[in-house]
Amino acid sequence: MLFIPGSRLGRTVLILAVLWAAGIFSVPVQAQVNIPAPPVKAVHPHESAISRLRLLIEAGENSAEADDWDSASKRIDEADVLIADWPPEVLRRPDVLPLVDRLRALERQFEEEGGEDELKMIEEVIALSPAELKAERDQVLTAEQGAVFDFPIDLNDKVLTWVNIFSGRIKARLEASLSRGSSYLPMIRQVFAEEGIPQDLAFLPIVESGYVNSARSSAKAVGMWQFMRATGKMYGLTANSWIEERRDPVKATRAAARYLKYLYEREGDWYLALVGYNAGPGTTDRASQNLGTRNYWDMVRSKWLRNATKSYVPQMCAAVLIGRFPERYGLNITQGTPYAYETVDVNRMTSLSVLAKYAATDVETLKVLNPELLRASTPPGSYALRVPPGSARGAARALAGAPSREHLDFKPYVIRKGDSLARVAGKFKVSPEEILLANGIKPSQFKVGVRIKLPLPGAIPIERADLKSASVGSKIRPDRPLEPLPIVPGSPNIATEASANKDPAKSPTSAADPEVGQPVTDLPAIPNAVTTPVLLTGAKVPSKRITDEASKARTHRVKKGETLFSICQRYDVELADLRKWNGIKGNKIQVGQNLRLQSR
Repeated sequence: MLFIPGSRLGRTVLILAVLWAAGIFSVPVQAQVNIPAPPVKAVHPHESAISRLRLLIEAGENSAEADDWDSASKRIDEADVLIADWPPEVLRRPDVLPLVDRLRALERQFEEEGGEDELKMIEEVIALSPAELKAERDQVLTAEQGAVFDFPIDLNDKVLTWVNIFSGRIKARLEASLSRGSSYLPMIRQVFAEEGIPQDLAFLPIVESGYVNSARSSAKAVGMWQFMRATGKMYGLTANSWIEERRDPVKATRAAARYLKYLYEREGDWYLALVGYNAGPGTTDRASQNLGTRNYWDMVRSKWLRNATKSYVPQMCAAVLIGRFPERYGLNITQGTPYAYETVDVNRMTSLSVLAKYAATDVETLKVLNPELLRASTPPGSYALRVPPGSARGAARALAGAPSREHLDFKPYVIRKGDSLARVAGKFKVSPEEILLANGIKPSQFKVGVRIKLPLPGAIPIERADLKSASVGSKIRPDRPLEPLPIVPGSPNIATEASANKDPAKSPTSAADPEVGQPVTDLPAIPNAVTTPVLLTGAKVPSKRITDEASKARTHRVKKGETLFSICQRYDVELADLRKWNGIKGNKIQVGQNLRLQSR
């Protein structure tokens, strides 16, 4: 531009120059040069939360070290709430999974040292003499003669002591546990056979929960298999204000089988896999790094395992020995009714009392068959309800013809002056969302004078609801019948199993197969054992073993409760490959969807 002294523009420029020289006026930097801001590094939405999780775990570990279990418990609770809604892909991230392992180990430590464990000090109180150990060993050899195990058992002083405890001091507790378990063992064995892990692991709940679906430890592990919330979520178990699938015997058993299989594939040893199940997978890594060995019994003699973990494997070995032939150890088992059922789809939230009438049964029976339900009703939307065998068809017909008003018999309530949605929810210990869903109304419809029905509060504390609203028609869901399985402990035909096991040709797991197991015999002592004599039985399941059905399958039809991760585990395929073969970008799949299990 041409500058002409004396012109209006020239005078303006001259005045600005004088003011600038006097420091009265300055030109903004961005007006002089337009410099673009440096790019901001994208932060994963969970990065700050991950840092928070790390701090909570460190604080909890420091409190535990100082025996301040009140503070440790608070940090554990905060961490558990923090990760409750994290998606599985975040929980499995390389920088998150070790933290989850540490949290699980801290929770187990709290359960051992900060909580109350009836078995914690028993072994230390009972010290068997050499003569008593020999007598106990002779009893085991006699009781297990000819038996075939698919889980390795080292018969040493630790195991013999727990055999003595289980068949003596707490015999009544074992009888009650195995009596409850007799209803679930056929189902557990079937699931474990399908997943390719030792069926003798079906006795693990003796150590964990006594086969109680509603069991809840001081560390907040829940269900027969005592899953922590984060681990359960990683293996497809849903928990919200309506259902807690860690309490579901079938779903939790499937999740436990896959978790145990993962731990075995990780460790290559069933004893170390159980250490991971009890105290977190990172426990074996830390012990191995400090000891220079991956032998479980070396770890037992060290300071790198907690007392509860040192006793965990011996307890499991004793549980298998007694669980197989309880009557030979003087236990009286009451045979329970096998856990069998049919399912019917309930298309909307319905009271169990109403459903019991339609299924010609009682509410308590429905609660036993559906222990995952936390309320006296099914959740909003569609739910596959388990009903007694033979009653699904009649229940489905009754539901199809029932008017909506008959589906609920919840407590009636008339909204009064001064009531708010939050106040009523707090008074009756339910969430506002639950009230709205139970009545099919919006917040704006919550008005004085409106008559509503209030759902009952949940059975246990649960995080904020993750409610579903899908609705489909009622229909019978066919169930695959249970395959023939080994005789349940305490059955009148238990002697038949024992005699059949003496003949390898008749045994369901012949000793001639080195990958299945070997009968109990008096073998020489092996190195690295706690004491001698030692009895070693069983063999390892191949780390990548899958069923014939899985190896031949080319497609898979998605079933309710399945995830991409669980399907990948079942068929031993990579998640990236499964997504690629089916054109899936995220993790969302639908029930009934057919997935390709190999490239085109």
